[in-house]
Amino acid sequence: MRGLAGRAGRRGAGPGRRSAGLRAVGPVRVLVVVVLLLAGCSSGGGGKAEESPTPGWNPSAFADSKFAACPAATGPVPGGSPLRSVKPLLCMVKTGDPVTVGAPIGRPMVLNLWASWCLPCKDEMPVMEHLSTAAGARLAVVGVNTGDDAPNAILAADDVGVTFPNVYDRAQDVLHALKLNSLPATAFISADGEVVHVYRGTPLTDKTLSALVEQHLGVRVA
Repeated sequence: MRGLAGRAGRRGAGPGRRSAGLRAVGPVRVLVVVVLLLAGCSSGGGGKAEESPTPGWNPSAFADSKFAACPAATGPVPGGSPLRSVKPLLCMVKTGDPVTVGAPIGRPMVLNLWASWCLPCKDEMPVMEHLSTAAGARLAVVGVNTGDDAPNAILAADDVGVTFPNVYDRAQDVLHALKLNSLPATAFISADGEVVHVYRGTPLTDKTLSALVEQHLGVRVA
């Protein structure tokens, strides 16, 4: 199958090493899978990092995406936010609109960092999609495609039915700003743009994600 798992062994140095490990047999294979799920995906897996795309960058690679439009900012990124240093990123829609990540949007936001080459991300993406649908206008879910190739990311998201908004972060600026080095990771941002919690651990489930949303953002989702 195309997508998050299918391309894990073909993208960059990090996923290549994981693919080689997964060809082991018996107990060794089981051990490698468990370690990957617990440790997450190294941010080096997406290949060589490039400078963040500017608003003038050709967004034609996003033409086939099924992602929704990114939410509009209602103000600047708060001065104390770790995301203040992140340059505008492009929304992964055919217009490629620039997005100021971390700016307030008038409602709480769940910011999910993922990549097509990240195996644990495959488990989280449908969970994020379910949250986006269930929360409706009370909460925004925005993906940050990290250290990835845009066409691969779009195919991977399509494979698991993801349609919530996404921004393209080839240079991994958001990951670095949050002082993280592996995927998946999720930031919980208040309605006024404050980063109130960053989760990095085993892939989130509907239950654990809903609990974190209620705890840190005050939004109850069934």
